[in-house]
Amino acid sequence: MKLYQIKYFVALCQTLNFTRAAERCGVSQPALTHAVQQLEHELGGLLVRRERRLTHLTELGRLVRPMLEEVLAHAKSTKTAADRFHKGEERPVRLGVLPSVGPLRLAPLLAGFGVRHPGIELVVVEGDTVQLEELLLGGSLSLALAARLGPANGRLRHYRLYRENIVVIFPGGHRFERQEAVRLIDLKGENFLLRTNCDKLALVIESCRKQGFQPEIVYRSEREDWIQTMVAAGRGVTVVPENMHLGHGTLARPLIEPTLRRDVSLITVTGRPRDPPIQDLVRTLRAHKWDPVTRHLSAVSATPPRDQS
Repeated sequence: MKLYQIKYFVALCQTLNFTRAAERCGVSQPALTHAVQQLEHELGGLLVRRERRLTHLTELGRLVRPMLEEVLAHAKSTKTAADRFHKGEERPVRLGVLPSVGPLRLAPLLAGFGVRHPGIELVVVEGDTVQLEELLLGGSLSLALAARLGPANGRLRHYRLYRENIVVIFPGGHRFERQEAVRLIDLKGENFLLRTNCDKLALVIESCRKQGFQPEIVYRSEREDWIQTMVAAGRGVTVVPENMHLGHGTLARPLIEPTLRRDVSLITVTGRPRDPPIQDLVRTLRAHKWDPVTRHLSAVSATPPRDQS
């Protein structure tokens, strides 16, 4: 069964006239008649009966008509979808992001990208660095923003976008409010509230142990707003990248001695072709001036930071 045979038969169903159906399909009447006869042969019976000037569908023709119309409609929609795919239309750009990167830095960039590409759907996928790298390599992500934890995978390319410090967040009236920075040892005896699957969790805990104390974790949540709202309520303190400080009745100070910080990079798959919208997003991310987020912080201590990336 050929698609053009179905097309000719559907046109004949709509016109019930061989001449007009042939004109609609842009073929000669004998060509259309021959194609319908081939379809009848394949389906094992007459689909159309001519009686002088009266042309009508047989019972078999009426039975198969809606099925063949559906086949033709699916074929047209498939062709349309393929054309849009090749033109880059309606193909989602999937951007992987660490939850701790947060929208404060990204929202203006992504909004500008949407204005330049109004027909493109942007999908933001959150995950830890390992998950994002696996999704990238598997083709489920176009790009990713993450902090590298270990040796780089040879198939991935990293473009460093910015470096940020880790800060301590605490409620108003806390003893840390009188300090310009908080030493890690100052956290001894404090209740910790931490985000589940925090990408810096292991580093923070290990750093505390090196200072001679075990952090007392009293609350966990997957949502950063819950963590910081509980901090504001006086349940304890938390440690986050500086861009993640939401305010909401809390204050932040840089964490020092040691200073913990991370490099956030744009990660792509080496040698993988990119559609124009993805190329534009790469250029935008790399060209952006990633100014540090400091509006909630006091002046950073003069103690030189030690890179914990």
